[in-house]
Amino acid sequence: MASIRLSGFLPFLLQRRTNQPADDPTSAEPVPVSYRASTTVRTTLRPGSGDHLDVSYRLHSSRRATDGGQRQVFVLVHGIGMSHRYFARLQAELLPYGDTIVLDLPGFGGTPTPARQLGVADYAAVIAGALEDARLSSCVVIGHSMGAQFVTELAIQHPELVSAVVLIGPVTDTSHPSAARNAGVLALDTLLERPVTNLLVGGAYLRCGIRWYLQELPVMLGYRLDERIAHVARPVLILRGSLDPIASGTWCRKLAGAARDGSVVEVRGQSHAAHRAGARDVADAILHLVGSLPVHPSVTANVDGHARADHEEHPSRRTLAVPSRTSTVSAEGSTTTPRLPRSGSPSDWRSITVGDRECRAYVMEDRIRDHEARGGGRPSTDPIPVFVLVHGIGMSHRYFLRLGRQLSRHGTVLVIDLPGYGWTGRPAHRVTNPASAELLATLLDHLGVSSSIVIGHSMGVQTATELAVRRPDLASRLVLIGAAVDVRRRTVPEQALTLGLNSILEKPLLNTVQFLDVLRCGPRWYFAELAVAMSYPLEERLPLATQPVLVLRGSRDLVAGDRWSRSLADSSRDGTLVVVDGAPHAVHHSSAAVVARHIVAFIAEAETRMPAEVSSH
Repeated sequence: MASIRLSGFLPFLLQRRTNQPADDPTSAEPVPVSYRASTTVRTTLRPGSGDHLDVSYRLHSSRRATDGGQRQVFVLVHGIGMSHRYFARLQAELLPYGDTIVLDLPGFGGTPTPARQLGVADYAAVIAGALEDARLSSCVVIGHSMGAQFVTELAIQHPELVSAVVLIGPVTDTSHPSAARNAGVLALDTLLERPVTNLLVGGAYLRCGIRWYLQELPVMLGYRLDERIAHVARPVLILRGSLDPIASGTWCRKLAGAARDGSVVEVRGQSHAAHRAGARDVADAILHLVGSLPVHPSVTANVDGHARADHEEHPSRRTLAVPSRTSTVSAEGSTTTPRLPRSGSPSDWRSITVGDRECRAYVMEDRIRDHEARGGGRPSTDPIPVFVLVHGIGMSHRYFLRLGRQLSRHGTVLVIDLPGYGWTGRPAHRVTNPASAELLATLLDHLGVSSSIVIGHSMGVQTATELAVRRPDLASRLVLIGAAVDVRRRTVPEQALTLGLNSILEKPLLNTVQFLDVLRCGPRWYFAELAVAMSYPLEERLPLATQPVLVLRGSRDLVAGDRWSRSLADSSRDGTLVVVDGAPHAVHHSSAAVVARHIVAFIAEAETRMPAEVSSH
């Protein structure tokens, strides 16, 4: 990719204004492929005086798959009470031109509330640590509202990490510093924002909590941005919506005048959250700034995470450092895992998006093994299995969390959201099982997984089976739980009746999760994918799988009956049937510990493997 200068930027800008679909065969651009990740990081703040403070933040990174060239990195920092979510539109606009990092700072976006008040310098230290850990330098840092204070302090304390500073709706206007006045203009701004933005802001405030918000409010009001900005050695761009009552035009011009190299751009018709409704105009202004940055020797990060000198690259064009991953398979074919980021929480995830199809993997690992790896005990040298859990139609990763927690004691668990489910966007067209399997395989390749135990539930067994058939290198074992769709009941009315009766047998919590997940995916996508599921010949595809197969069902499962499940096990090259006594269709939810024991026994060798057919309580 050529260096992004103003002269070279105009063709990109013209290309952005066209509405040509990404999959249009006449388009010169290939279908875009991007990777996203969300990682929770625990760190320790070490102030100049006083006790050290343990805090947590969450880092969300996005990057486009490229030919290996260096790319611009944009770092987006939210304001008080907010989270990464309200940067989604601006991220989408910037992603074609560079990689993006968005943080949920300590106490915000669902991260734990710190034990004491944090100052602006503390937040800047957290951001600096995150960038240094990622081996990044010379990033374009973008802060909104109070986030403008954080990135300003970052640029002062760590100028090597910053190539340019962008302040969107910066606070706090020193001519009106009172909390009452700021509460008033904030209330006025809600009348100018779009309803969706207000809902987003309200949800974020509730999540951080009124106590933490009020604790940090004096920090925001007391920071003298107009004085500190004079110490920033990098170019400063100040962006405001023309209707913004919080960051007035007079205040923003004052800041630009105080900066060594400052400028102001107004986004017409927008209010305080100009980066949402006016995301395209804001991105254009930022990219214009990037095109004007000077060229000088710099240090960049290779994809393996090692720094190297670079005397030719644009100083603001960096690539996200991806840690090197290695995985091995023992002589017996044991499944092993790369060094994925450790997490005891399903909030950490990795995803791949090809065109408009996103596949996401939530990473779960046991806290005990995490403690051992960090020096709390002696870590095992045995290969660590990777479990890949694939949900059924209408569902998401959430109903696999119980089983995931059980399996995380034995290995790394990747709980999947297929395209159109959970928090992934709905594609324009339905996705077949081969297409879903291919997308999942690409994600596993990206994560460095060489082999895994693939577990599917209900209609998710179809994607799991297709993955095992098409990519046997990625699947050493195949587990089919409540396999659908029974060839003798392969009609929509029969399946609807069966699922309705089965819901009576499920636990109320599972029915609640199922209702919310189906509501989130929507009836249009549900019925589009139902047609795919009903036409998949599982009984023909499964015998093509060369891996050992465990078919598992609850004894009260009305969807995957005994005769159908037994026929699947018998048709497999190396099949085993296990029946869990008293369990309904979602046996992995109602009897997670029992199912986990059967799966662990199944992947063990013959000495510890359970009998072919077992009833369990």
